[in-house]
Order: sequence, then structure tokens, then C-alpha cells
Amino acid sequence: MADILRFSNREVFFQKAITAPELGTKTVLARDAFQYVELWLKRQRQAEALFYWTQAKSFHSATKLLPATSAPLTAYYCMLNATKALLVVKGISFSESHGVSGSAASSRSSLVNEISKLQNSGVAAELSRHLNEKELRRSHSLEDILANLPFIHRAYTLTRRKSSGLFMALSNVAYVRHPTQNKIWLEGEVEGLDADRRVLRHMPPGFEIDEGIEDRWVIRRKARISWFPKRGASQDDKDRSLARLREYHRKLRVDVVSISAAKGLWYLKRRISSINSIDRYGLTLMLLGMHRLSELARYDPKGLSLHLSGSANWLLTEFIELAPSQFIDEMACEITGLEFRMPGVRS
Repeated sequence: MADILRFSNREVFFQKAITAPELGTKTVLARDAFQYVELWLKRQRQAEALFYWTQAKSFHSATKLLPATSAPLTAYYCMLNATKALLVVKGISFSESHGVSGSAASSRSSLVNEISKLQNSGVAAELSRHLNEKELRRSHSLEDILANLPFIHRAYTLTRRKSSGLFMALSNVAYVRHPTQNKIWLEGEVEGLDADRRVLRHMPPGFEIDEGIEDRWVIRRKARISWFPKRGASQDDKDRSLARLREYHRKLRVDVVSISAAKGLWYLKRRISSINSIDRYGLTLMLLGMHRLSELARYDPKGLSLHLSGSANWLLTEFIELAPSQFIDEMACEITGLEFRMPGVRS
């Protein structure tokens, strides 16, 4: 039986950072990720990134005070400036254009007709390139964007009366190591109503049930990668292993997604016919979705009010209220490589 991988004397559980997670480090417990990242940026002498990050914090605070008809504007600029901070930290040049445009596919008021298009240059485009997204489609409806975000998926399925959800809850998501071979892979445990072969048959390509475990429903990634031996490994061996794991991890994070909480909440993104799956990361999807809503808030406030007074009222309100904090939590992880969680309260 495979054991959880250990690195720097710590077990390697799955992390939210997409491109360069810092393995073997303590989880950051912070009620306000803004403050910790500010400290981190100061220590890294990242003055320009700090400027964008503090702007994002101000927009985030303003968003909380505004009604849903106005909040998308400040929420979007919060996300935009946080993304600029990331690009500066990573040394990525970007033009000041937003990198995303919006349009209405029809005059009929429907989230299906609200379109966000990723451009070839600009902030959103550079974020997508940094994450190395493989999605070929550049235009997405607001309907599909919202359907692909786990933190509002319950609101989506209830609003749209979907009998089956896109996301399946996982626990104990970690990298494990073969007992005799220098190979590692990702696995997680499925519990509750999802622990059913009829549900698991819709797993994304590249995942399978571990048939060797009989008392639990464990799913794993089929592909395995090489890891350095327990004894006699050189620093070059360790560095190459880390590079392989980070690339492996980046690809997995498209399908294994999280919700910000006091403990790790992980979900596997299934493939079902009733919901159009988008192969983009949550950071990009949230930025694209909030951009379109911010355009409506600026240029078509009556149209936004019409959406908010219609059948998608709860869904849109949940996105507008929850997305900024979810985005900042994920962006804090991406900027620093660290794992952020809200501290629990001991009774």
C-alpha cells in the first residue's frame, strides 16, 4: 500500500498554488491574506507588486459596501490589480489593456448571451499564459463560466435545476509514493453519495478507481512520475524531481479544484453532458466572469438589474459576494507558493 509522500519531513498534501507550490512548508493561517502577502512582498522587495496589491485590497474593501448592481466594478478592479501583482512578481511583462472583452450575443436577457472573450494580449491574457492553459476556445458565456466555479456550484445546480453536479467532493487529497519504486501519484478519497460507480464513471480523463483498496472509494491519477530515491539522492536529483512534480501538479489543478475554508475543501471536476466544462483555472474564470458583470455595471446598469431581478438572482449575488475573497485566497497562494487557510476557532 502506498504511503503519503514526505518532503522536508512533512507529508505532501495537495496545495492551491498552481505553478510553483512550496512543498514542505507550514500552512499560513490568516484571516486576512492581504496582510500576509503585503509582508511577503515587502520582504521580497517587490515595491511595484506591493502597490498593485494594496490597490486590490482597497477595491476589495469597497466591494463589501456596495450593492450587487455596483459591486462588480470594484470587485473586478480588485481582481485585475491582484493579477498585476502576480505578473510583476513572476517577472512577466504585460500591457495595460485588460486582456478581455465582453459582448452580448443577443438582446434577450440571459446569462448564455453574456460573452467574455480572452484577448491575445493584456493582463488576463498574460495570466492565462502564465498558467499555461490548454483551452482552445477563447469566448465563454457567463452561464458556462459560473457553472465551472465550485464555490457557487450548489447555487448553480439549484438555480438551473440540474440533477447532477459537475464537482465531486474529495478528502485526504495527497501525493503518495510506491512502496518499492521511486514513483509518485495523486490520490483522494470519495465519500457519501458520490462513492458510487455510476458517479465515478464521469471522472475526467486520466483518473481511475484504485481497485486494490476494498474498504474505501479511492481515486487516483493514472500517470505516475519519477521521484528521487530515499537514500543517496543528489541535489540535482531532488531539483529535477521537484520540477517534475510541479508540472504534474499544474496540470492536475485544472481538474482538482478548491473552495476557500478553514480546512482543505477539494473537488474533482467531472465531465457530464448537461454542463459545458471549460479547461481553465478558477483564477481566469473568475476574472473573465467579473469583467463582463463590471461592463454591465458601467455601460448597461439596467441590463444588470434585469439579470439580478430574474431567475439567476441568487446565483449572480453569490458570485458577486463570494468571488473576490475566493480569488484573493487563490491569488495569495499563487504569488507566494504557500498554502493559505482561514484559522479555525477552538471552542
